[in-house]
Amino acid sequence: MQPVRSTRGDETAALERSVAAALRTIAAVQAERSAPQVRSARLRLATIYGVTRLQRRRERERAAG
Repeated sequence: MQPVRSTRGDETAALERSVAAALRTIAAVQAERSAPQVRSARLRLATIYGVTRLQRRRERERAAG
């Protein structure tokens, strides 16, 4: 009779490796986002986006009223 091989340990190890890889990716993205050039660019884009939304809202209000 052959011993029964459990795959639960293999599945757990694979899951742990997957979670570790995801956490490394998250850490890398957070570090990149906080880099001065990237942060500056993101703030600039957010400002442009906000101004554009405000302009569109004012145009809609003028057209409606």
